Amino acid sequence: MPLPSDKKKSFDATMQEIQVLLATEMTALSAQIETLFQQEDRWIQQVAQYAFKTPGKQVRPILVFLVAGACGGITPKAQRGAMLILLLHQASLIHDDVVDEATQRRGRPAINVAWNNKVAVLFGDYLLATSLRLATQYQDHDLLALVAETAQAMSAGELLQLAQARSFDTTEAIYLAIIHKKTAHLFGTCLAVGATAAGASAVQVATLRQVGEHIGMAFQLQDDWLDYGTKDMGKPLGMDLKEGKLTLPLIHALQQVLTQDKKTILHTLKQAKDHPQQQEEILSFVRKSPGMGYTQALMLQYQHKALSALTHLASSSYQRFLVQLIQHMF
Repeated sequence: MPLPSDKKKSFDATMQEIQVLLATEMTALSAQIETLFQQEDRWIQQVAQYAFKTPGKQVRPILVFLVAGACGGITPKAQRGAMLILLLHQASLIHDDVVDEATQRRGRPAINVAWNNKVAVLFGDYLLATSLRLATQYQDHDLLALVAETAQAMSAGELLQLAQARSFDTTEAIYLAIIHKKTAHLFGTCLAVGATAAGASAVQVATLRQVGEHIGMAFQLQDDWLDYGTKDMGKPLGMDLKEGKLTLPLIHALQQVLTQDKKTILHTLKQAKDHPQQQEEILSFVRKSPGMGYTQALMLQYQHKALSALTHLASSSYQRFLVQLIQHMF
């Protein structure tokens, strides 16, 4: 999740402080991953070690721990909940890379490239099955219900996005429905899992789940905004165009032009997948349009909603870092 340099410094500094606060929990999580596959066939161990070698910033399990801490304490159940989230997220990334025909994941060949699509799909399925086994083993049925519902929503979002790919008629409402299912639902579940594991009330769990969904909406809006950004933001540009995805910057930009101009732009867009010149034309069009500002403004609205809903949490180091994380993430 690349950010402009000033925001990136603040975000990285906050993450470093959070890593110190959660050092015990994050170390335990890494150890759990290492031991989780020890009894499996050596070949499965090899794929698992490759998949988890570059864990990223681990924002999602961090959210589980911060919310659990803010709601009363990080219990063993919260530790298990973070593992469920980590497995679900990793499985979704592996499956996404197959669907998107991606070649890279965190600077290395994706599993579908390092092995093949069959291995990637089956290993993603294996991770999902592992999460189900862990939840039932410890009788964490409430966490299992949350994770299962989220896996279903994420799959539905992928299918909806696939149905819209290259149709070039994705509306803002459809786009928002897709990112809610694909991204925001998982963020909401992170906070719900943390709150549930800490014994929070049903009302508090529901409130925090909504906070997480606001974070997830802002997260995906920012990612889609950055896809039309500039090279100094550190992210490969135009990936959504190459994959035939219409995201909000382009959707809103198209709404602002005359019908004849829209037809011309759509004609260029249909050729953009395999033609760098057409890709650059669309990137330039969107950057100059109101779509960029509109997307950023909506992102900040979701950020504000998330921060406003956190005022009911009692002050603690966990609550303060949760607020700081949301402030500096966008």
